[in-house]
Amino acid sequence: MQKVLRFLRLGPKPVRRKSHIHEEQGVAGGSPEGGSGGGPATDGSESATPAAASNQAEQSAPKSHADGKHVATAHKIRKAEPNPLVKLPLEEFIARQTPFAWERLTANIFPEGTTPGCVVASPSKALPDYWYQWTRDSAVCERVIVERFVDEGRAEDWKRLEEYVEASRIMQHKQTVLGGFQNGGLGEVKYHVDYEPFTGPWGRPQPDGPGSRIITLATLAIYLLTTGDEQKMAYVKRALYPGTPSEGIEHAGVIKGDLEYVATSWRKYGFDLWEEVSGRHFYTLLTLRTALFLGARLANQLGDAGPATRYMAAADEIDPYLRRFWDDERGIMKVTIDFGKEPEAGAHSGTSDGRDSVVAQQQQQEEQTQQAVKAEQEEEETGADAEWHKLEKVVKADETHGKTSGLDTAVVLAVLHAGRGTPWARISTSVNAVADPPFESATKVLSTLVELMDQFSVRYPLNAGRRANGQAVALGRYDEDVYDGVHMSVAHPWYLCTLGAAEFLFLLVSDLTAMSRSPTPTTMLPLTPLLHSTLTRLLPTLSPPLPAVNSALAPSDPAFKALVCALLALGDSFISIVQEFVGQGGHLSEQFERDGVPRGSEPHEGGLIEDSKRDYSDGKNGEGEVEAIGRGARDLSWSYAAWITCLDERQRAVVGAERAGLTAKGKAVAVL
Repeated sequence: MQKVLRFLRLGPKPVRRKSHIHEEQGVAGGSPEGGSGGGPATDGSESATPAAASNQAEQSAPKSHADGKHVATAHKIRKAEPNPLVKLPLEEFIARQTPFAWERLTANIFPEGTTPGCVVASPSKALPDYWYQWTRDSAVCERVIVERFVDEGRAEDWKRLEEYVEASRIMQHKQTVLGGFQNGGLGEVKYHVDYEPFTGPWGRPQPDGPGSRIITLATLAIYLLTTGDEQKMAYVKRALYPGTPSEGIEHAGVIKGDLEYVATSWRKYGFDLWEEVSGRHFYTLLTLRTALFLGARLANQLGDAGPATRYMAAADEIDPYLRRFWDDERGIMKVTIDFGKEPEAGAHSGTSDGRDSVVAQQQQQEEQTQQAVKAEQEEEETGADAEWHKLEKVVKADETHGKTSGLDTAVVLAVLHAGRGTPWARISTSVNAVADPPFESATKVLSTLVELMDQFSVRYPLNAGRRANGQAVALGRYDEDVYDGVHMSVAHPWYLCTLGAAEFLFLLVSDLTAMSRSPTPTTMLPLTPLLHSTLTRLLPTLSPPLPAVNSALAPSDPAFKALVCALLALGDSFISIVQEFVGQGGHLSEQFERDGVPRGSEPHEGGLIEDSKRDYSDGKNGEGEVEAIGRGARDLSWSYAAWITCLDERQRAVVGAERAGLTAKGKAVAVL
């Protein structure tokens, strides 16, 4: 039976989110591309490029022994010291952590050894190796820079954005495993720090990358067009949209290039933001729809009516797909539907041109199909037809690669990254909608978040007792996760997922406080059965309690104020978890220990140390090992971006509540 399961597995096992590629593929020596990162050197040696340095780091990383054991680490480990940050009052911690988050985020933009505009996912170069620029991660991080530039107009931020745009243009026109600028190449996942595309085995394409970049740069472009600054307006037309393709296709605007890719490719299967599962994903499709909406708006502003109409039509066509993610029986938004791969994509494989990888994959799939048919015939000959049909169901489920629950914090992140200003970010609506609520609603996302909280409350030891006490819980990616930041074993909470939950709650508070200030008397909070049950589960001790189900909660009702304050407090409770398990000095890795106990590195061949467990304290520079709370990549750019956006949304929520008279001015919200 197990053999048949292996026969029917569609393609090789997925590459987990940025896990060490040599660990997964068992590569012995050499880079995953079969040559140096910057292209094969003519003399067989590594070329002197940043990419080559990255590949040298890859080669130095350990490979597991066949029996799963590792050579013991033969050095002393510095014991963990008490972290003074965890004892600070929350407001004081926030005041200290936010500038540090900005410092670490900007340190990962064009760091030493990279090229202008490069946003490295992390400084880690081995165990794990994140010394790359992911299209998605870079866009999410640069969006934070865009928002600060819009608010403050800092010259250094404008320089960063110009360099990011130029770096994006260069990478768009590189030949990748998937193709070139006009035939699918923009779906490539990540690039070396010298702009060269990664050509090793990986889960590709990932179309949310270009979609995320559109959202970031279209937001910038639309703002620049409103400034009245002729130079800035000219920059939009020259570098962003439409560019100057008459001078050569490589001079097409970055936004224009991404829009054409998204508008023609959104129907295709792709890998999710965690780079593990291929299919149709809520995060991806919501990102692409928002990108197309913004692109259409920008095109209209620039008088490009034809493409604007085409982009808007493509965005509208995505709507029916978004409806399919709702599981009414379970009350959750599923993260993925229609599991499957594009046959021509060459997912999980790649060479310098991608051709050999696609052929090899097709041959492998043909062999698997033939063997599966043979296995089926053998089952039928033994009269085990019923057993075979049971097996089919198991195999079909196996296409999810273990993600059978459909629950994932990516649903919440989708709204934060691509759902602002849409009904996905609002729970308020017209009182007339009580009987017929709109399909798109933050209520569905909130219900999903409550389910995630329930799952993770028992998944991680550090969450013991938190839900019962009305507190927030540390969140990971999804319940079935096994990526520990370096290997496949047991997963841990993620800072960005935990902060994402807080940010979403603050977003809802902003919606409610805006509703309370609305001059329209019919604007109320309809307590539909789903919203009523969700809020009751989320806030079981709310006092005064919510009125009856199917009623409408008015801002003047005492329960409305209680609801706003409780959501603010729960959001702060999520932030308090980050404070409790923050790294020394405020450092945020990708993950943190699931039991909340700092510890050293897992043992690895040659005594190599996981990067988050290296001693980077003053004068150490990574020499030696220390017990640390962080796991996986250290100083993850996305973790710091998540902190910044979360605290920005918190500030808006608190100010909104004060202006609505729902909280006292200047008074911090009490943590649960």
